[in-house]
Amino acid sequence: MLLEHPGELVTRDEIQSHLWSDDTSVDFEYGINNVVTRRRAALGDTARDPQYIETLSKRGYRFVAAVIKQASPPLPGATPSHKGADSASDSLRAKTASSRYRILDSDHNGLHSSSISDPNQGVEPVAATATPRLVRRFMHRRRAATATGVALAIVALVSFALFRPWTSRPAIALATIEVVRVTASGDIREADISPDGKYVVYVRETSGREALWLKQLASGSELELATVGELQCPGLAFSPDGNYVYFVRKESLKPTGDLYQVSFLGGNPTRVLTDISGAPAISPDGRKVAFVRSTLTTHGEDRIVTANLDGSGERVLASYRAPGIHFDRITWTSDGRTLVFPLQSSLVAIPAEGGAAKPIPGEKWNSIDDLRQLPPGGDLIVVGEFSNSAHPQIFSVSLAGGAVEPISHDLANYTAVRATADGKMLLAVQQLTFSTIQLVYPGSENEIRSLSAEDQSSDGVAGLATTPDGKIVYSSAANPPTALMEIDENVSGPHRIVKHGASDFSGPAVSPRGDFLVVTQWHDNDEADIWRMDRHGEEQKRLTAGKQDTHPSITPDGQWMVYSTIQNDKSVLMKMPTRGGPAIRLTDYEADTPSVSPDGASIASYVVHQSPMPSLAIIPITGGQPTRVFQLPETASPLTLEWTPDGRGVAFINDVNGVSNIWQQLVAGGTPKPVTHFQNGKIFGFQWFHDGRLALSRGSQTVDAVLLRNHQGNRH
Repeated sequence: MLLEHPGELVTRDEIQSHLWSDDTSVDFEYGINNVVTRRRAALGDTARDPQYIETLSKRGYRFVAAVIKQASPPLPGATPSHKGADSASDSLRAKTASSRYRILDSDHNGLHSSSISDPNQGVEPVAATATPRLVRRFMHRRRAATATGVALAIVALVSFALFRPWTSRPAIALATIEVVRVTASGDIREADISPDGKYVVYVRETSGREALWLKQLASGSELELATVGELQCPGLAFSPDGNYVYFVRKESLKPTGDLYQVSFLGGNPTRVLTDISGAPAISPDGRKVAFVRSTLTTHGEDRIVTANLDGSGERVLASYRAPGIHFDRITWTSDGRTLVFPLQSSLVAIPAEGGAAKPIPGEKWNSIDDLRQLPPGGDLIVVGEFSNSAHPQIFSVSLAGGAVEPISHDLANYTAVRATADGKMLLAVQQLTFSTIQLVYPGSENEIRSLSAEDQSSDGVAGLATTPDGKIVYSSAANPPTALMEIDENVSGPHRIVKHGASDFSGPAVSPRGDFLVVTQWHDNDEADIWRMDRHGEEQKRLTAGKQDTHPSITPDGQWMVYSTIQNDKSVLMKMPTRGGPAIRLTDYEADTPSVSPDGASIASYVVHQSPMPSLAIIPITGGQPTRVFQLPETASPLTLEWTPDGRGVAFINDVNGVSNIWQQLVAGGTPKPVTHFQNGKIFGFQWFHDGRLALSRGSQTVDAVLLRNHQGNRH
């Protein structure tokens, strides 16, 4: 609508009428805000300094950049080339006409343009689906791919000029790369692109059930290939000839599952091997598969395994103790001679026929989440955090010298990347998080107040805490890396607590008197420790020095803190004086996300104790065995627990059908009950004020597949 009427006011009522029918009952204000926020994010625009979309207070919006309407070129892959694919192509072929708008603006580099699809084509609000169940191994990092909230079903074609280089290194032909949004459902888990670039296969999770889908890019038509059901699919891959799709099925919280093969035409999947943990890596000749077999949930090791695709000829090439191979990712080099995988902060290569593993030269990474090699002589394409990046981005890495160059630089989180056989197109899984700090009295959700702007700053996503004087301390990625902010409902705008340095913070906790706080600080290699500081960010002191110390909670007298730490790949609870000193171990069983009760006598914690499923446990402040254990709903988030102000119950986040609410489990027993009754949106974190108000980090989160066209596969 905005592109159709550049320079003109488009009212909120007009947007509402355009997006929803008269009989629709949703939170229209919330939905409109999300739509506009997402369009700004796609264009690299902001509400404070609009270059494209201007807000006219209490009236609507206006598109302020110059616009030229033009015909839309076809998407890649108009003609299928798969042998025997005619029937499938016929069922997928359903092309629709569309228009594109070219947006002109000038910057310091001169005139450039961005292209966006006609918003009248297929615009429809889509409710995304439930938060995926988390495996304990990945609970501590804050980038787990989740998908809830409201998504705008629009195919957005945005010029790669929006992906600006973030270092002085040479840019990667940014002017020639275009980004095409392949999906808009917001519920994608894994994805791969066919070698010829004509099809994309992906996993969707809807109402807690996963399924494998195939999409023809030329027509946009989709076909369900296989169901995963209530199991999970941690990875998938096309065969090199494009005729088959390999995917993994495994039970929640189990370290391994089974690998299946299904024709890209559909049909019954066939199991080909067992005990695979992550995405399968099919050899370039299509004869072998490499994968990671993880036993970390039983405190074992990660093994790099190769096998024939019929399951025979299995061979273990290497084994690694915790923390093991990140996200169980591995890839072949294009000549089929070498395997590359992420080990802590380095890329490591090992001969496919066996031999010594060697690190690839280059600087250390903050994290490496996925990787893929391009055609012979090409680079590695890596998703991860490098140098000053605060979010996982896409990079190119030279196998010869380890030089790193950025491909993307935006506020999205990327979780996976794949490439076509010629390396000219990349497929990435992109997570968008929109959040704001809000205040609400339970039962008065329609009177909720937003204190910060809802944008991609991830306000409070990595933790928030209330103070005795009515303020909120929270994490924010507005100025990377993740900063520590404070906001007052009676004062305009937040202020930064730690004003110097480039620290990456999460999980703040404020003392009962409000005179100091403790917070987790993250470092390279996925390591974390806990620091103490005053409310102004001064008098900083490191309290812990473990491998990964997180989730501090302070006792009512302010003298002690309880926190979780990783020991021998198991999360256990520790207690330490808040001024520093020896730590006391409280549990010998798996326990995480502790919260100290208002009377200081007990700890609420998620535990894996006498059951493979996480449960809520009440543990004495002195440690030992739980006094009470409660089984929470499977949809409960394992990232946050908070006692209610009266100490009678423990509150947690519950995601049901893509909507988050705060629920409560009474310590006296009974069935958990909802405390809030929101009809949409995702809650990332919360904490109570003593007067019964809730401070929330709330917004939306979507995960979709995006296509990067015209990428130059080999530049070195």
